[in-house]
Amino acid sequence: MLTTPTKDDWIRGCLYAIAMGIPLLLDQWITRDISAFIALGAMFTLRLDPRCQPKHQIMAMMGGMLLMVSAGILGNLLVGHRELAIAALLFFSFIAGQPKPELSYFSLLGKFVAAAFVLVEVGFPATLTTVLAYLSGALLALLLTLMQPRLFPTKATGWSPSNEWRELLSGHFNGPLYGFTLPLTILAAMLTANWLNAQHASWVGLTVLFVMHVDAANAWKKIGMRIAGTLLGVICAYIAVSYLPSWSFPYLIMLAAVFMPTCLRQSYLLFSWLITMVILLVVDLAMLQQGGDEFLIQWRFIDTLIGCAWVAVSLTLLRLGRKWWPNQPDLP
Repeated sequence: MLTTPTKDDWIRGCLYAIAMGIPLLLDQWITRDISAFIALGAMFTLRLDPRCQPKHQIMAMMGGMLLMVSAGILGNLLVGHRELAIAALLFFSFIAGQPKPELSYFSLLGKFVAAAFVLVEVGFPATLTTVLAYLSGALLALLLTLMQPRLFPTKATGWSPSNEWRELLSGHFNGPLYGFTLPLTILAAMLTANWLNAQHASWVGLTVLFVMHVDAANAWKKIGMRIAGTLLGVICAYIAVSYLPSWSFPYLIMLAAVFMPTCLRQSYLLFSWLITMVILLVVDLAMLQQGGDEFLIQWRFIDTLIGCAWVAVSLTLLRLGRKWWPNQPDLP
């Protein structure tokens, strides 16, 4: 059920647009690939904002970004060691599958850390330059976040990472059943992608990581909206990369970013559409020196289908398995 957009939604949207737009529009002073990394760092950091006291915001946002950067560096160290990389991915995915959806901060953080590890294989090198770019984006996002209440105060509802941590310690997590199912689904999807000679099997793993979701009885409806939105975002990004000049991408990204917080609260489908399109356009800007991402975006569509198909298989098996695990009320 859609709700009326609030003042805070639009202010948050403007923060996303400014934080991502500033580096992308400074292409005369910053190379496109570096500005893209700064924009991604800003976006991920804003998503980790717990909307609470400033000192908790600093710890949650910068601490989360440092964990993401560390995961990316580890992924870079494991390039060429396929077995070790897969083992590390399964471990990160298991951890990412533990927080329940209502634990907003740790649920996102777990997925972002796993995603940072995977992004290294997608083509994002964890060099000193890119690390500094990500951290610059994080600092820009943090600065804008701390300034926002002073300039445009709102009555936003936040959450406390410390309370979420206590919830996790008290046993409020998904448990080993889903914890093992998520990494095994990622592994099966990536092996399928390799068998089909997909350009980047890691992108299939990312699809599973962000699409697969266990919550209440309406999980299937939310999964469907995530799948549809992801595929729609891939199609729109491909159209933009194929027919629009690259100088227009920063403005398109900023326009989409304005609506992301509103769509996040209103519709999984619309939010998945916008954030998928934004990420793919930023990736294309980062890869302009290699000719852009047009060809790979075509594969993103196929990768997404592979990942979503395996999500459907896993959720079906989880649902059938409820009679053997009757104490798992949150399984779909």
